[in-house]
Amino acid sequence: MSINKLDWDSNFFGYTIGRVDIENLKAFDFQKFTKNASAYKLVYLFADQKIESGKVQLVDTKLTFSKKLEHAKLDESNKVSIFEKGKDDFEKIEKLALQSGKYSRFKIDSNFKNNEYELLYKKWIRNSIYENKALEVAIFKDKEEILGFLTLEKKSDSLCDIGLVAVDQNVRGKKIGTKLINFATSQGVKKGFKDIQVVTQLENLPAKNLYEKCGFQISKTEYIYHYWNL
Repeated sequence: MSINKLDWDSNFFGYTIGRVDIENLKAFDFQKFTKNASAYKLVYLFADQKIESGKVQLVDTKLTFSKKLEHAKLDESNKVSIFEKGKDDFEKIEKLALQSGKYSRFKIDSNFKNNEYELLYKKWIRNSIYENKALEVAIFKDKEEILGFLTLEKKSDSLCDIGLVAVDQNVRGKKIGTKLINFATSQGVKKGFKDIQVVTQLENLPAKNLYEKCGFQISKTEYIYHYWNL
């Protein structure tokens, strides 16, 4: 059992972070893990089963929702468009990105003391748009005001991924999220992908309901834990 150092996370947050993927929980040597983890301030543990230990903190039950794109409905709203750099309101997109992470483990884990959550999500949306990390960023506009957005990313030649998705908390319940998801599936079909996926947290009931209504089904459940050396 080895801990993989996460260079990007370590550099971005300013302290050493590692990751362990637990494939066989029964064979996991916790004593050996804690010894190896002494070189890290934080270690993420990913497992397909719950870990019964008070030494690690469950911070996310991650659900992956998937959908075949072969027969996806091509439903595009005239209020959904592609974000245009230099024209559309990036500051509003940034604020919505922070709303999208309400259930993020980087927000709910109180051991993060350096505004990591806000820094991470601002970096994510900025990279999506200005570093072209996303294939595209779709926005829902009404009277020139951006009320929702999502990012569409490439995971493989056959799979695309909805990375960030958010609807302004003041206008929820108006099917803006549905229009954005339908637009993303349309784009996925046009770009030749066979499948589309989106990840959310077990506690995020509005997101779960939205994806299920849009024809997505749970394809994977993963438990994420944090182990801190404080």
